[in-house]
Amino acid sequence: MGTVVSFLVDPGPLESDEMDRALDEACRELHELDDRFSLWKPDSELTLWRAGLVEEPSALMDEVIELCAGAYDVTGGFFDAWALPGGFDPTGLVKGWAAERALGYLARAGVDGALVNAGGDICVLPGRTYEVGIRHPTVADAMCGVVTVDNAIATSGLYERGAHIVHPFAGAVAALAATVVGDSLVMCDVLATALVVGGSEVLFLLEGLAGFEGFFVDHGGSMFATSAMKFSNP
Repeated sequence: MGTVVSFLVDPGPLESDEMDRALDEACRELHELDDRFSLWKPDSELTLWRAGLVEEPSALMDEVIELCAGAYDVTGGFFDAWALPGGFDPTGLVKGWAAERALGYLARAGVDGALVNAGGDICVLPGRTYEVGIRHPTVADAMCGVVTVDNAIATSGLYERGAHIVHPFAGAVAALAATVVGDSLVMCDVLATALVVGGSEVLFLLEGLAGFEGFFVDHGGSMFATSAMKFSNP
């Protein structure tokens, strides 16, 4: 997955050793998933799968493949893990999926509140809200706005990693950046990637999805949002 993950945790009634154990388990899960799904590790299951060297995928790989197939259907093909050069690449989904799995360890440990930030893709335990600033893709040191998050938010874009997003229908990628908020980080991650690819077409699709709102910034710096997207100007 190749990203930095940070935690913000209110341990509540947990003793320090219980809190340390929960964080260790969450971090161990992230490391194990990175070992399995990294595209940069020659012995990861994903690398071997793409090379045709895995006969039977693991249960976790099967789960990710199924999630990617579902994401393809939900986005009308604008999220396509099979469209990138080199074969199946679930990177646009697996980061949010891994963060949610890490958050699950903290929830099961009984913390009062927690936030997991995986390279800007954020999931939180329900019951608290957090204010998240969204960086503007073209204006230095500026934000598109501040979003109140009570479950999940994901941002996808071209401004840090360059042209790593591919249009599955051989068209031009519509946006420089996109952000989606909703009740599932996996779906926020998927929809943000699809919104970068499809722009207005995916924004229209997003309008019909209950529990999700979002916006994108096009190559001219203009912003377009779903009708119920709420954010404050910085």
